[in-house]
Amino acid sequence: MLHVLVPTDFSNNSYNALFYATKFLRDKEVTFHLVNVCGSSDTTDEERVKIASSEGLDAMEHRLVRDVGNNPHHFFDKVSLCSDMTKGVADYAKEHDVDVMVIGNKAKEELKHILFGTNAMQLVREVNNCPILIVPLEIDFKIVDKIAFVSNFNQPISKPNVDALLFFRSIMDSSIVPMGIEEDKGTEEMDKNKSMFLESIEHYANKEVKLPIFKDKVNTIQEFVELWNIDMLAMVYYPHHFFLEFIGKGMIKELNTKLSVPFLILPGTAS
Repeated sequence: MLHVLVPTDFSNNSYNALFYATKFLRDKEVTFHLVNVCGSSDTTDEERVKIASSEGLDAMEHRLVRDVGNNPHHFFDKVSLCSDMTKGVADYAKEHDVDVMVIGNKAKEELKHILFGTNAMQLVREVNNCPILIVPLEIDFKIVDKIAFVSNFNQPISKPNVDALLFFRSIMDSSIVPMGIEEDKGTEEMDKNKSMFLESIEHYANKEVKLPIFKDKVNTIQEFVELWNIDMLAMVYYPHHFFLEFIGKGMIKELNTKLSVPFLILPGTAS
């Protein structure tokens, strides 16, 4: 049984993330944890707020059943939390040992919703026990034929992250497209990390694509995704390293806004 955490603020963004996850995992036994952070721990009239939250969660499940039907493989735990958003969701993910978190990306018409922008990036930083799948609002679900994995291989790809990537590709028998970022002259250690990773996915991988940076990382990756008809993009988040550059400079927000495919973020602290 998979455990999938879907934080929701009842926006179209968070609903679309749930919709995508149920379609993607339609043949898997899954418990979906629908978690609404309905206020901080010192919220006044907490009972009233929790009742409204519970009603919203019920409505979300009913909307999903209406849209995709009743899947006998899928079960729903609906939880209302009065806590700090980031801490509450991160603690819940750890306490319930969830396998993956699914959230919506930042939509232009929904800038004020709690799950997007800075708060979404805080979740990426804080939730280090499971992958996070970020789903664009505008996309329709389609079969995932190709999953691109991008890295400069400055760090080794951990076995849990290789296993997670292979699991995601197994769901729809996808192929993995390794994408190497060529920024500087590589080192022997980087070559070793890449070689070990390619060996671990060799039965399911296309030939590696090496991408020199002509303009910037965001445009290079975006062009690659479009040119190769990529259906999902995957990266590892290394705190204080390669991926931090995306967050620190706001590049992950730009990439996430431009991407038209789901974005799988693997935790660099996995061991």
